Amino acid sequence: MKDQKFEEEKILKPPTNYSGSKDKIMTQLIEHFPSKDSVQTFYDVFAGGLSVSINTDYNKTVSNDILSPLIKFYDNLYKASKDGNIEEEIEKILSYKIDKSSPEQYSSVREEFNRTFDPYLFFALVSSCTNNMMRFNQKFKFNQTFGERTINDNTIQKLKYYSQVMKTKSFSFFNLSYSELFKKMPVNQNDFVYLDPPYLISEAGYNAYWSKKLEEELYNLLDDLDSRGARFLMSNVSKH
Repeated sequence: MKDQKFEEEKILKPPTNYSGSKDKIMTQLIEHFPSKDSVQTFYDVFAGGLSVSINTDYNKTVSNDILSPLIKFYDNLYKASKDGNIEEEIEKILSYKIDKSSPEQYSSVREEFNRTFDPYLFFALVSSCTNNMMRFNQKFKFNQTFGERTINDNTIQKLKYYSQVMKTKSFSFFNLSYSELFKKMPVNQNDFVYLDPPYLISEAGYNAYWSKKLEEELYNLLDDLDSRGARFLMSNVSKH
């Protein structure tokens, strides 16, 4: 991205750990991104921890992920930052805090989350689970173990700084599969698409919903984008 300069110390990291987060390689990725002025809409199709969306400066960004509580959490944070209600939002997040010495409370919150998919319960769990790394089973049930940790002052400071950056952006958040997203919002030649799908040969916690069939369908979609002259970049791994 020729009109944007990034230094490693200026890269914004997710408020919690996120397996596969691209903050550590943003300076490498950004070299392959088109300039801001040449892009009408930037699509971050598998937004995950939001590292790519938050560290780019396109005029309009569509951040999408199939994990609804993750997207809803960031959408709530974004709206609060835009409306000037971030302190109230932080207080609400804190009200869901799990005692780091209570595996019983953690289990109770996990059970409630798996019934409701509430975004605040989700953030509380991710802040309290082992290594802060989310994990789901095939039925999309959160099954990560208790990590004897919780939301702390550092987490809150990260959220506040995140909100300060968010309110300078133009985000639209979607909770759709990649195919549904492109049906809803057809990409044109003035757009740019970034894709960081689950890696088939890795074992990240969100891989439970990915399959060889979805991978092959994604390649067909990329062929379609290419045939229409749309620009895209995809991250993946060749060995693990």
